[in-house]
Amino acid sequence: MLIHIATLKEKQIVSGMAKRFIYIFLLLTQSGCGLISIGYNYAPAYLRYSINSYMSYNDQQKEVIRKEVDVYMAWHRKSMLPAYVEYLQGIQKVVQAEAPLKVDDVRRFRTEARALYVKTMLPAVSPAAMLLASLDAEQVEELTLSFAKEINKIRSKELNGSLEQQLRARTERSIDFIENLTGGLTDKQLQQLRELNNKLPFATPAYLAQRENNQNKLIELLKIKPNEPATAIATALSSWIVTPELNRSPEDQSVIQAFESGSDEMIVTVYQTLTERQKKTLLKSIAKYINTFQELATAN
Repeated sequence: MLIHIATLKEKQIVSGMAKRFIYIFLLLTQSGCGLISIGYNYAPAYLRYSINSYMSYNDQQKEVIRKEVDVYMAWHRKSMLPAYVEYLQGIQKVVQAEAPLKVDDVRRFRTEARALYVKTMLPAVSPAAMLLASLDAEQVEELTLSFAKEINKIRSKELNGSLEQQLRARTERSIDFIENLTGGLTDKQLQQLRELNNKLPFATPAYLAQRENNQNKLIELLKIKPNEPATAIATALSSWIVTPELNRSPEDQSVIQAFESGSDEMIVTVYQTLTERQKKTLLKSIAKYINTFQELATAN
């Protein structure tokens, strides 16, 4: 059921600067619980490093980054980790109920996950906008080059090889993630998962196109220097986070909707094949994540 997290690499579309405030959590949810605890406690250093990787900053900007990251992570620990716990507890109850999983259940969990994502991202918008508004022309040019390099790197990695090879790679990532949660899958389950996954639309190009389009719009904003630039930047970032569908072409939106709908149905089908042992392992995995987030939320 947590396979939605396994598709995050196909969904990471927020403009780079704001995205870094949440990216660490998205990565860690694909790791073991022990790594989450270790990584989360080092998240401020990682975030500062990631933000600094986009360009060179002056001393004042570096100090702003240091303070804002600390403020954000303190808020995230207090406000968002309990929300993640509540979300996982909702999934836990469905699994414990031993009732057939319905597409409506999965769609609801996806909607709730999306709402959590928005809630997690929005507090990063204002500090990111203020920082971006303070960039000079040389820094904007450096950011432009960093964005282009980042897009080319993603394109080279995610769109490498034929469509068949790309689908195979996506399937293997899903298999690895599911087996990490449920234990080993049978040959029959693996075959079914591969067949289902191959039928899903390949949405990576659509997400990548949106990401590149958003980055280009951001660079345009930074170059034209609008009145109240921080406000204009914050408005754009918020739009990309809250209503991403408005920043997609009709064709890309159709592909993404088909991908999400197909994923919901695939999750239901895969879940129906899980054995009692696999469901027990899934419950243990969910409980470990819940316990880890609860401990992190109350840690000093």
